[in-house]
Amino acid sequence: MKNMLAILAALLLMPLTMLRAAEAPRPNIIYVMADDLGWGDFQCYFAKGKVPTPNIDKLAREGMRFTDAHTAAALCAPTRYTVATGNYTWRGRLPGGTWGWNQPQQFMPGQKTVGHLLQEAGYRTSLFGKLHYGGTFEKNDAGHADFTKPMKVGPREWGFTYSYVLLGGHQAPPYCFIENNRVDGDGAKVTELKAGPLNGGAIPVAGPGLPDWDSRQVGQKLVEKVIAFIDSDKDKPFYVHLSTDGAHTPYTPPDTLLGEPVKGVTKMSPKTDMDYEVDVVVGKLVEALTKRNLLEKTLIIVTSDNGGIPADRETFGHDAVGGLRGSKSYIWEGGHRVPFVAHWKGHVPAGEVRNQLVGTLDIVPTFVELAGGKFEADQMLDGVSLAPVLLGKRGDDKPVRETLLIQSSPGRDAFSEGIDKEGKSMAGKAKAGGQKMTAEARKKAKNKAQNQIARKGEQSGSDGMAHALRAGPWKLVFDIEHNAPVALYNLADDLTEQKNLIADEAQKERIARMDKIYRDIRSSKRSTPVGQP
Repeated sequence: MKNMLAILAALLLMPLTMLRAAEAPRPNIIYVMADDLGWGDFQCYFAKGKVPTPNIDKLAREGMRFTDAHTAAALCAPTRYTVATGNYTWRGRLPGGTWGWNQPQQFMPGQKTVGHLLQEAGYRTSLFGKLHYGGTFEKNDAGHADFTKPMKVGPREWGFTYSYVLLGGHQAPPYCFIENNRVDGDGAKVTELKAGPLNGGAIPVAGPGLPDWDSRQVGQKLVEKVIAFIDSDKDKPFYVHLSTDGAHTPYTPPDTLLGEPVKGVTKMSPKTDMDYEVDVVVGKLVEALTKRNLLEKTLIIVTSDNGGIPADRETFGHDAVGGLRGSKSYIWEGGHRVPFVAHWKGHVPAGEVRNQLVGTLDIVPTFVELAGGKFEADQMLDGVSLAPVLLGKRGDDKPVRETLLIQSSPGRDAFSEGIDKEGKSMAGKAKAGGQKMTAEARKKAKNKAQNQIARKGEQSGSDGMAHALRAGPWKLVFDIEHNAPVALYNLADDLTEQKNLIADEAQKERIARMDKIYRDIRSSKRSTPVGQP
Protein backbone atom coordinates (compact mmCIF):
# COMPACT_ATOMS: atom_id res chain seq x y z
CA MET A 1 0.00 0.00 0.00
CA LYS A 2 2.83 2.37 0.89
CA ASN A 3 4.51 1.61 -2.43
CA MET A 4 1.29 2.36 -4.31
CA LEU A 5 0.90 5.69 -2.50
CA ALA A 6 4.49 6.59 -3.31
CA ILE A 7 3.90 5.84 -6.99
CA LEU A 8 0.74 7.94 -7.04
CA ALA A 9 2.55 10.81 -5.34
CA ALA A 10 5.35 10.65 -7.90
CA LEU A 11 2.86 10.75 -10.75
CA LEU A 12 1.12 13.75 -9.26
CA LEU A 13 4.42 15.56 -9.01
CA MET A 14 5.45 14.69 -12.55
CA PRO A 15 5.09 17.63 -14.96
CA LEU A 16 2.03 17.37 -17.18
CA THR A 17 4.22 17.67 -20.26
CA MET A 18 6.21 14.58 -19.22
CA LEU A 19 3.03 12.57 -18.75
CA ARG A 20 1.75 13.53 -22.19
CA ALA A 21 5.07 12.80 -23.84
CA ALA A 22 5.11 9.35 -22.23
CA GLU A 23 1.89 8.46 -24.06
CA ALA A 24 3.78 8.23 -27.36
CA PRO A 25 7.21 6.77 -28.11
CA ARG A 26 10.03 9.27 -28.42
CA PRO A 27 10.51 9.96 -32.12
CA ASN A 28 13.61 10.61 -34.11
CA ILE A 29 13.24 14.20 -35.35
CA ILE A 30 14.24 15.80 -38.65
CA TYR A 31 13.68 19.53 -38.98
CA VAL A 32 14.13 20.84 -42.53
CA MET A 33 14.21 24.60 -42.95
CA ALA A 34 14.33 25.81 -46.56
CA ASP A 35 15.81 29.19 -47.46
CA ASP A 36 13.58 31.92 -48.95
CA LEU A 37 10.74 29.57 -49.89
CA GLY A 38 7.34 31.17 -49.52
CA TRP A 39 3.74 30.16 -49.04
CA GLY A 40 3.30 29.81 -52.80
CA ASP A 41 6.35 27.63 -53.44
CA PHE A 42 4.74 24.40 -52.21
CA GLN A 43 1.89 23.15 -54.38
CA CYS A 44 0.06 21.72 -51.37
CA TYR A 45 -0.38 25.36 -50.31
CA PHE A 46 -0.82 27.12 -53.63
CA ALA A 47 -2.20 24.98 -56.43
CA LYS A 48 -1.26 27.61 -59.02
CA GLY A 49 2.41 27.30 -58.10
CA LYS A 50 4.54 26.07 -60.96
CA VAL A 51 7.37 24.43 -59.04
CA PRO A 52 6.72 20.69 -58.62
CA THR A 53 6.88 19.58 -54.98
CA PRO A 54 5.69 15.93 -55.08
CA ASN A 55 7.64 14.76 -52.03
CA ILE A 56 6.54 17.59 -49.75
CA ASP A 57 2.97 17.35 -51.05
CA LYS A 58 2.96 13.64 -50.17
CA LEU A 59 4.13 14.41 -46.63
CA ALA A 60 1.27 16.91 -46.34
CA ARG A 61 -1.28 14.35 -47.58
CA GLU A 62 0.01 11.73 -45.16
CA GLY A 63 0.55 14.17 -42.32
CA MET A 64 -0.55 17.59 -41.10
CA ARG A 65 -0.41 20.96 -42.85
CA PHE A 66 -0.61 24.30 -41.04
CA THR A 67 -2.08 27.27 -42.93
CA ASP A 68 -1.34 30.03 -40.39
CA ALA A 69 2.34 29.40 -39.61
CA HIS A 70 4.81 32.27 -39.32
CA THR A 71 8.45 32.98 -38.69
CA ALA A 72 9.05 35.40 -35.84
CA ALA A 73 11.09 37.51 -38.25
CA ALA A 74 10.67 38.10 -41.97
CA LEU A 75 14.36 37.49 -42.50
CA CYS A 76 16.95 34.75 -42.24
CA ALA A 77 19.40 35.36 -39.39
CA PRO A 78 16.93 36.41 -36.66
CA THR A 79 14.61 33.53 -37.58
CA ARG A 80 17.48 31.05 -37.26
CA TYR A 81 18.08 32.22 -33.70
CA THR A 82 14.39 31.81 -32.81
CA VAL A 83 14.12 28.23 -34.11
CA ALA A 84 17.28 27.30 -32.22
CA THR A 85 16.08 28.67 -28.87
CA GLY A 86 12.30 29.14 -28.82
CA ASN A 87 12.95 32.81 -28.00
CA TYR A 88 11.89 35.99 -29.77
CA THR A 89 14.63 37.67 -31.78
CA TRP A 90 15.52 40.53 -29.44
CA ARG A 91 16.41 38.12 -26.64
CA GLY A 92 19.60 37.32 -28.55
CA ARG A 93 22.74 39.44 -28.83
CA LEU A 94 21.35 41.54 -31.69
CA PRO A 95 17.61 41.97 -32.45
CA GLY A 96 18.35 41.78 -36.18
CA GLY A 97 20.43 38.62 -35.84
CA THR A 98 24.14 37.88 -36.19
CA TRP A 99 25.06 37.67 -39.86
CA GLY A 100 28.83 37.59 -40.12
CA TRP A 101 31.30 34.84 -39.35
CA ASN A 102 34.05 35.09 -36.72
CA GLN A 103 31.81 37.25 -34.56
CA PRO A 104 30.46 36.84 -31.02
CA GLN A 105 27.68 34.26 -30.95
CA GLN A 106 24.04 35.32 -31.18
CA PHE A 107 23.19 33.22 -28.12
CA MET A 108 23.37 35.05 -24.81
CA PRO A 109 25.11 33.51 -21.78
CA GLY A 110 22.94 30.79 -20.26
CA GLN A 111 20.67 30.39 -23.29
CA LYS A 112 20.29 26.75 -24.31
CA THR A 113 19.67 25.68 -27.88
CA VAL A 114 17.42 22.88 -29.06
CA GLY A 115 20.68 20.92 -29.27
CA HIS A 116 21.38 21.32 -25.55
CA LEU A 117 17.80 20.56 -24.57
CA LEU A 118 17.58 17.38 -26.64
CA GLN A 119 21.04 16.23 -25.59
CA GLU A 120 19.81 16.46 -22.00
CA ALA A 121 16.85 14.27 -23.02
CA GLY A 122 19.22 11.59 -24.33
CA TYR A 123 19.25 12.44 -28.05
CA ARG A 124 22.10 12.51 -30.52
CA THR A 125 21.89 16.03 -31.91
CA SER A 126 23.13 17.34 -35.24
CA LEU A 127 23.30 20.63 -37.12
CA PHE A 128 23.61 20.94 -40.90
CA GLY A 129 23.78 23.75 -43.45
CA LYS A 130 23.52 27.51 -43.07
CA LEU A 131 23.86 29.03 -39.60
CA HIS A 132 24.10 32.82 -39.09
CA TYR A 133 24.80 32.25 -35.40
CA GLY A 134 28.22 33.91 -35.33
CA GLY A 135 31.03 31.85 -33.80
CA THR A 136 34.73 32.60 -33.42
CA PHE A 137 38.10 31.22 -34.53
CA GLU A 138 41.56 31.31 -33.00
CA LYS A 139 43.83 33.99 -34.50
CA ASN A 140 46.96 33.31 -36.50
CA ASP A 141 50.17 35.35 -36.32
CA ALA A 142 48.72 37.93 -38.71
CA GLY A 143 45.69 38.43 -36.48
CA HIS A 144 43.30 36.69 -38.89
CA ALA A 145 41.12 33.62 -38.39
CA ASP A 146 43.26 30.49 -38.14
CA PHE A 147 41.48 27.86 -40.22
CA THR A 148 43.99 25.19 -39.25
CA LYS A 149 42.62 25.11 -35.71
CA PRO A 150 39.16 24.24 -34.37
CA MET A 151 36.71 27.06 -33.70
CA LYS A 152 36.85 28.56 -30.23
CA VAL A 153 33.05 28.87 -30.19
CA GLY A 154 30.91 26.88 -32.62
CA PRO A 155 28.33 24.08 -32.94
CA ARG A 156 29.96 21.89 -30.28
CA GLU A 157 29.44 24.66 -27.73
CA TRP A 158 25.88 25.07 -28.97
CA GLY A 159 24.84 21.55 -27.99
CA PHE A 160 25.28 19.55 -31.19
CA THR A 161 26.86 16.11 -31.11
CA TYR A 162 27.71 16.36 -34.80
CA SER A 163 27.74 19.31 -37.17
CA TYR A 164 28.42 19.97 -40.84
CA VAL A 165 27.73 23.61 -41.44
CA LEU A 166 28.25 26.76 -43.48
CA LEU A 167 28.69 29.68 -41.10
CA GLY A 168 27.07 32.15 -43.51
CA GLY A 169 25.43 29.83 -46.01
CA HIS A 170 26.67 29.24 -49.55
CA GLN A 171 26.18 32.96 -50.29
CA ALA A 172 28.86 34.28 -47.96
CA PRO A 173 32.37 33.44 -46.71
CA PRO A 174 33.99 31.34 -45.51
CA TYR A 175 33.41 29.10 -48.53
CA CYS A 176 34.06 25.77 -46.86
CA PHE A 177 32.19 23.33 -44.67
CA ILE A 178 32.93 23.29 -40.96
CA GLU A 179 32.67 19.78 -39.54
CA ASN A 180 32.58 19.50 -35.76
CA ASN A 181 34.18 22.95 -35.40
CA ARG A 182 36.96 22.21 -37.94
CA VAL A 183 37.35 22.99 -41.63
CA ASP A 184 36.41 19.95 -43.71
CA GLY A 185 39.63 19.80 -45.70
CA ASP A 186 43.06 21.29 -45.32
CA GLY A 187 42.62 24.50 -43.38
CA ALA A 188 46.07 25.63 -44.50
CA LYS A 189 44.72 25.83 -48.06
CA VAL A 190 41.98 28.32 -47.23
CA THR A 191 42.69 31.37 -49.35
CA GLU A 192 41.01 34.60 -50.46
CA LEU A 193 38.53 33.77 -53.24
CA LYS A 194 37.45 36.42 -55.71
CA ALA A 195 33.80 37.07 -56.49
CA GLY A 196 32.69 35.37 -59.69
CA PRO A 197 32.38 31.89 -61.21
CA LEU A 198 34.31 29.05 -59.57
CA ASN A 199 34.37 25.34 -60.40
CA GLY A 200 30.98 25.56 -62.10
CA GLY A 201 29.41 27.33 -59.14
CA ALA A 202 29.72 30.92 -57.94
CA ILE A 203 31.34 33.11 -55.30
CA PRO A 204 28.92 36.01 -54.68
CA VAL A 205 31.14 37.99 -52.29
CA ALA A 206 34.92 37.83 -52.08
CA GLY A 207 36.26 36.13 -48.98
CA PRO A 208 38.20 33.17 -47.61
CA GLY A 209 37.45 29.67 -48.79
CA LEU A 210 38.88 26.46 -50.23
CA PRO A 211 39.92 26.58 -53.91
CA ASP A 212 37.82 23.51 -54.78
CA TRP A 213 34.59 25.10 -53.51
CA ASP A 214 31.57 24.40 -55.75
CA SER A 215 28.30 26.00 -54.66
CA ARG A 216 26.32 23.57 -56.84
CA GLN A 217 27.22 20.63 -54.62
CA VAL A 218 26.05 21.99 -51.27
CA GLY A 219 22.65 20.27 -51.28
CA GLN A 220 23.97 16.81 -52.07
CA LYS A 221 26.79 17.09 -49.56
CA LEU A 222 24.35 17.99 -46.80
CA VAL A 223 22.04 15.06 -47.60
CA GLU A 224 24.97 12.63 -47.64
CA LYS A 225 26.16 13.88 -44.27
CA VAL A 226 22.66 13.69 -42.74
CA ILE A 227 22.30 10.08 -43.84
CA ALA A 228 25.76 9.22 -42.51
CA PHE A 229 24.82 10.77 -39.16
CA ILE A 230 21.62 8.72 -39.00
CA ASP A 231 23.65 5.57 -39.63
CA SER A 232 26.40 6.39 -37.13
CA ASP A 233 24.62 5.18 -34.00
CA LYS A 234 21.56 2.97 -33.61
CA ASP A 235 21.32 3.10 -29.81
CA LYS A 236 19.92 6.60 -29.30
CA PRO A 237 17.15 8.63 -30.95
CA PHE A 238 18.49 11.38 -33.20
CA TYR A 239 17.77 15.00 -33.95
CA VAL A 240 18.63 16.55 -37.34
CA HIS A 241 18.47 20.34 -37.74
CA LEU A 242 18.96 20.91 -41.47
CA SER A 243 19.01 24.28 -43.22
CA THR A 244 19.05 23.86 -46.99
CA ASP A 245 20.88 25.95 -49.58
CA GLY A 246 17.71 26.10 -51.69
CA ALA A 247 16.59 28.60 -52.61
CA HIS A 248 18.98 31.41 -51.75
CA THR A 249 21.41 33.15 -54.06
CA PRO A 250 23.68 32.27 -55.73
CA TYR A 251 21.18 30.34 -57.81
CA THR A 252 23.47 27.50 -58.90
CA PRO A 253 21.33 24.35 -59.01
CA PRO A 254 23.15 21.03 -59.41
CA ASP A 255 22.66 18.95 -62.54
CA THR A 256 21.55 16.09 -60.28
CA LEU A 257 21.25 15.40 -56.56
CA LEU A 258 22.01 11.77 -55.70
CA GLY A 259 20.96 10.84 -59.21
CA GLU A 260 17.79 12.96 -59.29
CA PRO A 261 17.79 15.66 -62.02
CA VAL A 262 17.48 19.22 -60.67
CA LYS A 263 18.85 21.77 -63.12
CA GLY A 264 16.31 22.66 -65.79
CA VAL A 265 13.49 20.59 -64.28
CA THR A 266 11.19 23.56 -63.61
CA LYS A 267 11.79 25.00 -67.09
CA MET A 268 11.75 28.48 -65.58
CA SER A 269 14.84 29.84 -63.86
CA PRO A 270 17.84 28.72 -61.78
CA LYS A 271 15.97 30.05 -58.75
CA THR A 272 12.92 27.85 -59.33
CA ASP A 273 15.24 24.91 -59.94
CA MET A 274 16.69 25.54 -56.48
CA ASP A 275 13.16 25.75 -55.09
CA TYR A 276 12.69 22.28 -56.55
CA GLU A 277 15.99 21.11 -55.07
CA VAL A 278 14.41 21.44 -51.61
CA ASP A 279 11.75 18.92 -52.59
CA VAL A 280 14.43 16.57 -53.87
CA VAL A 281 16.32 16.90 -50.57
CA VAL A 282 13.18 15.99 -48.63
CA GLY A 283 12.50 13.08 -50.97
CA LYS A 284 16.00 11.68 -50.49
CA LEU A 285 15.68 11.88 -46.72
CA VAL A 286 12.32 10.09 -46.76
CA GLU A 287 13.79 7.45 -49.07
CA ALA A 288 16.70 6.90 -46.67
CA LEU A 289 14.36 6.61 -43.66
CA THR A 290 12.11 4.18 -45.50
CA LYS A 291 15.03 1.91 -46.45
CA ARG A 292 16.11 1.81 -42.80
CA ASN A 293 12.59 1.16 -41.46
CA LEU A 294 12.75 4.48 -39.63
CA LEU A 295 9.92 6.42 -41.28
CA GLU A 296 7.34 5.38 -38.67
CA LYS A 297 9.81 6.28 -35.92
CA THR A 298 10.62 9.76 -37.21
CA LEU A 299 8.85 13.11 -36.99
CA ILE A 300 9.63 15.27 -40.03
CA ILE A 301 8.93 19.00 -40.10
CA VAL A 302 9.39 20.98 -43.34
CA THR A 303 9.17 24.78 -43.34
CA SER A 304 11.10 27.92 -44.38
CA ASP A 305 13.18 30.65 -42.74
CA ASN A 306 11.01 33.53 -44.04
CA GLY A 307 8.59 34.42 -46.81
CA GLY A 308 9.29 33.96 -50.48
CA ILE A 309 10.76 36.06 -53.27
CA PRO A 310 8.33 36.37 -56.20
CA ALA A 311 11.13 36.95 -58.73
CA ASP A 312 9.48 34.71 -61.34
CA ARG A 313 5.96 36.10 -61.00
CA GLU A 314 6.07 38.44 -63.99
CA THR A 315 8.17 36.31 -66.33
CA PHE A 316 6.88 32.82 -65.64
CA GLY A 317 3.70 33.30 -63.60
CA HIS A 318 5.09 31.53 -60.53
CA ASP A 319 4.11 33.48 -57.39
CA ALA A 320 6.33 32.48 -54.47
CA VAL A 321 4.10 34.32 -51.97
CA GLY A 322 0.87 32.79 -53.27
CA GLY A 323 -1.00 36.05 -53.73
CA LEU A 324 -0.07 37.50 -50.36
CA ARG A 325 1.05 41.08 -49.90
CA GLY A 326 4.76 41.76 -49.56
CA SER A 327 7.69 39.34 -49.68
CA LYS A 328 10.80 38.34 -47.77
CA SER A 329 11.91 40.99 -45.24
CA TYR A 330 8.60 42.91 -45.11
CA ILE A 331 6.07 42.90 -42.28
CA TRP A 332 3.21 41.98 -44.61
CA GLU A 333 2.06 38.35 -44.79
CA GLY A 334 4.25 37.51 -47.77
CA GLY A 335 7.28 38.27 -45.60
CA HIS A 336 6.68 35.78 -42.80
CA ARG A 337 3.76 33.42 -43.52
CA VAL A 338 5.44 30.13 -44.39
CA PRO A 339 4.53 26.55 -45.23
CA PHE A 340 4.71 24.18 -42.26
CA VAL A 341 4.23 20.45 -42.85
CA ALA A 342 4.48 17.75 -40.17
CA HIS A 343 4.70 14.00 -40.77
CA TRP A 344 5.04 11.11 -38.33
CA LYS A 345 3.40 8.03 -39.72
CA GLY A 346 0.97 6.44 -37.30
CA HIS A 347 1.11 9.35 -34.86
CA VAL A 348 0.37 12.59 -36.72
CA PRO A 349 -3.12 12.18 -38.22
CA ALA A 350 -3.00 11.84 -42.00
CA GLY A 351 -4.50 14.51 -44.25
CA GLU A 352 -5.21 16.97 -41.44
CA VAL A 353 -5.17 20.73 -41.99
CA ARG A 354 -4.77 23.08 -39.03
CA ASN A 355 -5.75 26.73 -39.34
CA GLN A 356 -4.62 27.93 -35.92
CA LEU A 357 -1.83 30.42 -35.37
CA VAL A 358 1.64 28.93 -34.84
CA GLY A 359 5.20 30.19 -34.97
CA THR A 360 8.20 28.28 -36.25
CA LEU A 361 9.93 29.05 -32.93
CA ASP A 362 7.38 26.63 -31.42
CA ILE A 363 9.42 23.70 -32.73
CA VAL A 364 11.76 23.88 -29.74
CA PRO A 365 9.25 23.21 -26.93
CA THR A 366 7.42 20.80 -29.26
CA PHE A 367 10.52 18.67 -29.74
CA VAL A 368 11.43 18.87 -26.06
CA GLU A 369 7.98 17.66 -25.03
CA LEU A 370 7.97 14.79 -27.51
CA ALA A 371 11.46 13.83 -26.34
CA GLY A 372 10.37 13.80 -22.71
CA GLY A 373 12.76 16.63 -21.90
CA LYS A 374 12.69 19.30 -19.23
CA PHE A 375 10.92 22.65 -19.31
CA GLU A 376 12.90 25.30 -17.48
CA ALA A 377 11.66 28.76 -16.56
CA ASP A 378 14.62 30.53 -18.17
CA GLN A 379 14.56 28.63 -21.49
CA MET A 380 12.21 28.60 -24.53
CA LEU A 381 10.84 31.95 -23.40
CA ASP A 382 8.37 32.57 -26.23
CA GLY A 383 7.54 29.19 -27.77
CA VAL A 384 4.63 26.87 -27.10
CA SER A 385 4.51 23.13 -27.65
CA LEU A 386 2.55 21.93 -30.68
CA ALA A 387 2.79 18.32 -29.50
CA PRO A 388 -0.91 17.94 -28.59
CA VAL A 389 -1.89 19.40 -31.96
CA LEU A 390 0.50 17.17 -33.89
CA LEU A 391 -0.74 14.08 -32.05
CA GLY A 392 -4.35 14.92 -32.88
CA LYS A 393 -5.33 15.64 -29.28
CA ARG A 394 -6.04 19.35 -29.66
CA GLY A 395 -7.95 20.95 -32.50
CA ASP A 396 -8.41 24.49 -33.77
CA ASP A 397 -11.23 24.98 -31.26
CA LYS A 398 -8.56 25.19 -28.58
CA PRO A 399 -5.56 26.99 -30.12
CA VAL A 400 -2.18 26.58 -28.43
CA ARG A 401 -1.13 30.15 -29.19
CA GLU A 402 -3.20 33.30 -28.65
CA THR A 403 -0.63 35.86 -29.80
CA LEU A 404 2.55 36.02 -31.87
CA LEU A 405 4.97 38.90 -32.34
CA ILE A 406 6.71 39.29 -35.72
CA GLN A 407 9.39 41.69 -36.95
CA SER A 408 10.48 42.86 -40.38
CA SER A 409 13.99 43.26 -41.72
CA PRO A 410 16.00 46.18 -40.35
CA GLY A 411 15.25 49.25 -42.43
CA ARG A 412 11.81 48.10 -43.53
CA ASP A 413 9.36 49.78 -41.23
CA ALA A 414 5.58 49.86 -41.55
CA PHE A 415 5.75 52.51 -44.26
CA SER A 416 7.31 49.98 -46.61
CA GLU A 417 4.78 50.56 -49.37
CA GLY A 418 4.21 54.27 -48.90
CA ILE A 419 1.57 54.38 -46.15
CA ASP A 420 0.82 57.77 -44.67
CA LYS A 421 0.14 58.54 -41.02
CA GLU A 422 -3.58 57.88 -41.48
CA GLY A 423 -2.78 54.39 -42.68
CA LYS A 424 -3.70 55.12 -46.29
CA SER A 425 -1.65 54.08 -49.29
CA MET A 426 0.06 57.06 -50.92
CA ALA A 427 -0.21 55.42 -54.32
CA GLY A 428 -3.89 54.66 -53.68
CA LYS A 429 -4.58 58.26 -52.69
CA ALA A 430 -2.87 59.54 -55.82
CA LYS A 431 -4.85 57.14 -57.99
CA ALA A 432 -8.15 58.08 -56.31
CA GLY A 433 -7.38 61.74 -56.99
CA GLY A 434 -6.74 61.08 -60.65
CA GLN A 435 -3.03 61.63 -60.17
CA LYS A 436 -0.06 59.54 -61.10
CA MET A 437 2.90 59.20 -58.76
CA THR A 438 6.10 60.40 -60.36
CA ALA A 439 9.20 58.24 -60.37
CA GLU A 440 10.71 60.60 -57.83
CA ALA A 441 7.66 60.32 -55.58
CA ARG A 442 7.76 56.54 -55.82
CA LYS A 443 11.44 56.58 -54.96
CA LYS A 444 10.74 58.85 -52.02
CA ALA A 445 7.97 56.55 -50.81
CA LYS A 446 10.28 53.56 -51.22
CA ASN A 447 12.98 55.30 -49.23
CA LYS A 448 10.48 56.02 -46.50
CA ALA A 449 9.43 52.42 -46.77
CA GLN A 450 12.98 51.28 -46.18
CA ASN A 451 13.11 53.72 -43.27
CA GLN A 452 16.62 54.91 -43.78
CA ILE A 453 15.95 57.67 -41.27
CA ALA A 454 14.25 55.43 -38.72
CA ARG A 455 15.23 55.95 -35.11
CA LYS A 456 15.15 53.42 -32.35
CA GLY A 457 11.77 53.65 -30.65
CA GLU A 458 12.04 54.41 -26.96
CA GLN A 459 10.44 51.10 -26.04
CA SER A 460 11.10 49.13 -29.19
CA GLY A 461 14.69 47.94 -28.95
CA SER A 462 14.71 47.24 -32.70
CA ASP A 463 16.24 49.90 -34.90
CA GLY A 464 14.31 50.59 -38.10
CA MET A 465 12.13 47.48 -37.98
CA ALA A 466 8.40 47.13 -38.20
CA HIS A 467 6.71 44.91 -35.65
CA ALA A 468 3.34 43.21 -35.89
CA LEU A 469 1.24 41.54 -33.23
CA ARG A 470 -1.12 38.74 -34.12
CA ALA A 471 -4.03 38.10 -31.77
CA GLY A 472 -6.40 35.54 -33.22
CA PRO A 473 -7.14 36.66 -36.80
CA TRP A 474 -6.21 40.27 -36.04
CA LYS A 475 -2.88 41.80 -37.00
CA LEU A 476 -1.71 45.13 -35.61
CA VAL A 477 1.33 46.67 -37.34
CA PHE A 478 3.62 49.12 -35.56
CA ASP A 479 5.66 51.97 -36.99
CA ILE A 480 8.78 51.70 -34.88
CA GLU A 481 10.07 55.13 -35.88
CA HIS A 482 7.11 56.69 -34.09
CA ASN A 483 6.56 53.77 -31.69
CA ALA A 484 2.86 53.57 -32.52
CA PRO A 485 0.31 51.32 -34.28
CA VAL A 486 -0.15 52.23 -37.93
CA ALA A 487 -2.26 49.46 -39.45
CA LEU A 488 -4.87 46.90 -38.39
CA TYR A 489 -6.13 44.01 -40.48
CA ASN A 490 -8.65 41.24 -39.94
CA LEU A 491 -6.95 38.38 -41.75
CA ALA A 492 -10.03 36.19 -41.46
CA ASP A 493 -11.63 38.12 -44.32
CA ASP A 494 -8.66 40.15 -45.60
CA LEU A 495 -5.68 37.84 -46.00
CA THR A 496 -4.05 40.13 -48.56
CA GLU A 497 -4.15 43.08 -46.13
CA GLN A 498 -6.05 45.55 -48.29
CA LYS A 499 -8.42 47.03 -45.69
CA ASN A 500 -6.57 49.00 -43.07
CA LEU A 501 -8.91 49.46 -40.10
CA ILE A 502 -6.59 51.62 -38.00
CA ALA A 503 -8.90 54.64 -38.27
CA ASP A 504 -12.09 52.64 -37.67
CA GLU A 505 -13.67 53.98 -34.47
CA ALA A 506 -15.21 50.57 -33.82
CA GLN A 507 -11.70 49.09 -33.48
CA LYS A 508 -10.37 51.69 -31.05
CA GLU A 509 -10.68 49.43 -28.00
CA ARG A 510 -9.16 46.45 -29.83
CA ILE A 511 -6.20 48.55 -30.94
CA ALA A 512 -5.59 49.78 -27.39
CA ARG A 513 -5.83 46.23 -26.03
CA MET A 514 -3.43 44.81 -28.63
CA ASP A 515 -1.05 47.73 -28.14
CA LYS A 516 -0.85 46.89 -24.44
CA ILE A 517 -0.27 43.19 -25.15
CA TYR A 518 2.52 44.13 -27.53
CA ARG A 519 4.25 46.33 -24.95
CA ASP A 520 3.80 43.72 -22.24
CA ILE A 521 5.49 41.11 -24.44
CA ARG A 522 8.32 43.48 -25.34
CA SER A 523 9.05 44.20 -21.68
CA SER A 524 8.59 40.61 -20.48
CA LYS A 525 11.20 38.12 -19.37
CA ARG A 526 9.11 35.43 -20.99
CA SER A 527 5.83 35.64 -22.93
CA THR A 528 4.49 32.07 -22.70
CA PRO A 529 3.86 29.66 -19.81
CA VAL A 530 6.51 27.14 -18.83
CA GLY A 531 5.36 23.98 -20.57
CA GLN A 532 2.08 23.44 -22.36
CA PRO A 533 -0.95 25.05 -20.62
